[in-house]
Amino acid sequence: MSDPADSPAPRPEDAETAQGGTPSVPPQDAAPSEAARPETPMGDSRPEADATPGPVPAPSAPQPPDPAEPTPPQAAPQPPAAAGPASQQAAPEPPPAAEPTPPQAAAQQAPAATPAPSTRTPARVPAPPQQHHPAGPLTAAEYHRQAAYYEQMNRQRAIALPPNPRWYRPEAVPKPAIVVLVIAVALFGGWAAFHSTGVGIGLSLTGIALLAVPLAAGDRADLVPRLPGAVLVAALYSVAAIRDAGWVVFLCTAAAVLLTPLVLTPQRRFSGTAITVFMGWLEGLAEAFRWAKRGRRAKDGRSDERNAAGMRNLWVALITAALLVVFGGLFAAADSTFADLVVKLLPEVSAAEVILRLLFAAFLFPLGLLWVYTAVAKPNYDSTRPEGEHRTVSRFELSVPLGALNLLFVAFIAVQLRVFLGGEAYVLETNGLTFAEYARRGFWQLSFVSALSLVVIAVAAWLAPKRSYADRWTARILLGTLCALSMVVVASALYRMYTYAETYGLTRMRVWIFTVELWLAVLFALVIVCCWKLRAAWLPRAVLASGALALLALAASNPDALIARYNIEHERRLDIDYLSGLSDDAVPELAALEGDERDCALQRPRDGDDDERDLMAWNLGHQRAAGILKPYEDSRLCDWGDTYGLGEDGIDDEGGDPPSADAQETVAPVEPEMETDIAAAPPAAGFFQIATCDSLDHETTSEWLGDEVDEWGLSPSGATNAFIDTTSPGSAWLTCGFFADGVAIEAKLEYTDSWEAAYDRVTASLSAYSAEDWLVQERSDSYVLSTGSDEERQFQYYRTTENLVLYAYISGVARDVVSEAAADDLTGQMESLYATFA
Repeated sequence: MSDPADSPAPRPEDAETAQGGTPSVPPQDAAPSEAARPETPMGDSRPEADATPGPVPAPSAPQPPDPAEPTPPQAAPQPPAAAGPASQQAAPEPPPAAEPTPPQAAAQQAPAATPAPSTRTPARVPAPPQQHHPAGPLTAAEYHRQAAYYEQMNRQRAIALPPNPRWYRPEAVPKPAIVVLVIAVALFGGWAAFHSTGVGIGLSLTGIALLAVPLAAGDRADLVPRLPGAVLVAALYSVAAIRDAGWVVFLCTAAAVLLTPLVLTPQRRFSGTAITVFMGWLEGLAEAFRWAKRGRRAKDGRSDERNAAGMRNLWVALITAALLVVFGGLFAAADSTFADLVVKLLPEVSAAEVILRLLFAAFLFPLGLLWVYTAVAKPNYDSTRPEGEHRTVSRFELSVPLGALNLLFVAFIAVQLRVFLGGEAYVLETNGLTFAEYARRGFWQLSFVSALSLVVIAVAAWLAPKRSYADRWTARILLGTLCALSMVVVASALYRMYTYAETYGLTRMRVWIFTVELWLAVLFALVIVCCWKLRAAWLPRAVLASGALALLALAASNPDALIARYNIEHERRLDIDYLSGLSDDAVPELAALEGDERDCALQRPRDGDDDERDLMAWNLGHQRAAGILKPYEDSRLCDWGDTYGLGEDGIDDEGGDPPSADAQETVAPVEPEMETDIAAAPPAAGFFQIATCDSLDHETTSEWLGDEVDEWGLSPSGATNAFIDTTSPGSAWLTCGFFADGVAIEAKLEYTDSWEAAYDRVTASLSAYSAEDWLVQERSDSYVLSTGSDEERQFQYYRTTENLVLYAYISGVARDVVSEAAADDLTGQMESLYATFA
């Protein structure tokens, strides 16, 4: 091969290219007088970046190619067109290399320019087209190959997405055992977490495993800082193994799922904490799968060893499973007791349930893998802006709104003190309400005020000026005062709910409200400390930790048992239907009831549920209740006609369905025992007037209906009418109609000339409706009829008093227990009002 110096200069017409590195037209013959241009790695000539012509540098010795960057073959330079015969016979001696000028020497000594370090492995660049003619112009085929090469390179540069620096860790390589553990945890969770008979220890073990694997995969130096949060989250997961109340288990498990990423990658600011809590970590899912794939490709050349180790682990798992299946089946066939244990461990499931469990396992695998990679990558969502470098307001702009708001709080608290000191008599005199009704009406507004105050304080603290001594003390006084006044509002809301619960009893909703209000009080105490120090770096973690501790305190109090014990000890008419709907945690408390109340409270939840729980659905609450509920599984001891009732206010916040048809008895009315020689008094003409309906307290009836009606309560409707006929034997009636959103109520008092006529009127109605789809039930002094379901539910109420027939019709209320309370209240008001006219 000849020396490069012996080759003639390149032809300039071969260097025509289009912008972007792609030739625009095929090469054509050019004049030999054009100056040569430097060559590209592909052998074609390109114009220099600087279009301004400059002096041509002296030729220098050819530089050796950089071994780090392979250079594609280049076309040899072409000889001049006007070469003489001598030059065709022998090549002239190469001229001696000229001494390089200082800039050229520096360029020769400097290493080859290296590209900026990339955080992601670049896409594979296709090999450049080979040149088959080292000396000569580019052919059309070579030209098109070069055009395709540069076009593909440009396309790859445009498609390549920059990596996410928050998650991308190219140096991190997972151990094969970690990925295998994540798969095992996902399969275990799909099998054990949820069952048709309930949740229990399986859900707890799944959650704890999803937390333990990331802690094991992370850096050991991070284990101690993560340990306190990990213990707190593990305690939340463990609630499912202790409590049977589904609503408590849901709250604790949901909180644990939201807090697990914060344990693995703690954040220091509110912004980072909020993004992590609201699942901003989901953006790292793609990087987590790339990280898992890197475990198969080791950078140190040991990929074969890693793959071999992974295959050995897979074979170990398969052989272990085969041995357990074979020998376990033989042991189960040999001993019935062991077979029962195997059946409990491997419950019978349908094909649909198998598919659902596999789908849940497919959901748990990416979740567990992402949490493991979170522990490894430790992404940071905190704002990069230094603290305090944001726009603040002036002292005047802060003082005016906060000062006015503090004065408003002071005025409201002064009014509240007057109300609480005056007691129920003051409330009745000024509002015409009982103290419990007054407390219920204002509770939700005060709770919203408390939550809104936290938002206002957070924004004001962020905008407050802190440059001077006066600025800092102004912020401390205004924010601290607002926090203290807000705590008084929280105390007022708590007192209102306590008064309402004292009157009407406890429910799950009211226990949850107590928990949230107490947590708000703790938050205000933490904010007061921050306002004094004017630093809140620790506040995000303190807020979340206090919330987790509040949930653990709620679970430790055993709320379902607390509700049953409180309502039983306060000796009020019990809502047995509501108490029987509580979880197994309340069964030991319900066992303290006597007679029919005990039978109904312990029997009703077990109707139609004779299946034994799966082993992974075991929890301590169910285990304690199993022995007490055993005698009530196959019996029908409850008499719903006498026992089915409701709380004092008729509002159970959650309630339950009406008794089923097989648990109730359709009865015929019993003829009352009354004297027949007592003549009925003539109808009170003053009562049977449409204006009489205005004297009824329909707001009280709205309170009985509770959340079945909107906040505006009942309003008079067009169904109101009256009739009176004083001629012997005399007849009259008055119907008062009311309505709310989707709810209609009609209450009627009818006058008859004797008790026999009243009895016959009720008997005829019961006979007519019992022949249809209406369910007729007898109470101690009345009859109730019901049909339909949910919003289409219809309810009727009949009662007689001497020669008066009291009737009520209610539609749109799903719970019969609530309808009966409202009907009894409204007809009772009509009866009492008629007595004043008679």
